[in-house]
Amino acid sequence: MKGVIFTLKRRSVKRGFPALKAPDLTVLKQFIRRRGSLVFFIASMTAGLIVGSASVNSFDKKTLYALDFLFTTNLPEKLKGGFAGAFFAGFSSDFLFFIAAVFCSLSLFGGVLLPAIAFFKGFGIGVSAAYLISNYAFKGALFYILIILPGVFVFGMILVYELSEGLSVYKKLFLNIVRGSAYPAKGALAAFFRKSVKLSALTLAVSAGDAALWFLFSGMFKF
Repeated sequence: MKGVIFTLKRRSVKRGFPALKAPDLTVLKQFIRRRGSLVFFIASMTAGLIVGSASVNSFDKKTLYALDFLFTTNLPEKLKGGFAGAFFAGFSSDFLFFIAAVFCSLSLFGGVLLPAIAFFKGFGIGVSAAYLISNYAFKGALFYILIILPGVFVFGMILVYELSEGLSVYKKLFLNIVRGSAYPAKGALAAFFRKSVKLSALTLAVSAGDAALWFLFSGMFKF
């Protein structure tokens, strides 16, 4: 009987729990290797968002209202503009970042500013969100999530992709200049311009959708 008990115990110990396997990170590593610039610009934008959220109390209301063309801070004034006002306000702000990304990508020294564009866009997102929440509490948070965040998120991804493509063409142009050759990057430039035109059209559509949200649902909120 003792032998049987001992055998059962020994077998149960041998079986135990299966050894835990480390997660396979091959796919993640391949993505970072291929699209590492996307990860880099997302990280830059996230860093700006954190800094913007933390520093919103450093600005007075007058300064924030003056920067309303970049950040959504002056809600009472913006709500008066209707669909057209919301569309032009949103598109002008987004297009400013977009065109800055294009020009910096094509400039010899502008390429080093590409991370700053992502950071400053994130900074604006953080300032807007923190300002609305700190001043209007739950109502401000709900307004931001339902009306502002969808357009901000989609354009943020558009801008990150444009910056990633811009960095790629900038590196080719920079190497082109260093090597003293005039035309090897011509194909890369043409592809970059085609993608930029498509992304600018998508930015226009996002601004229209953003304005529609303002027009349809902003009347539910009183500030």
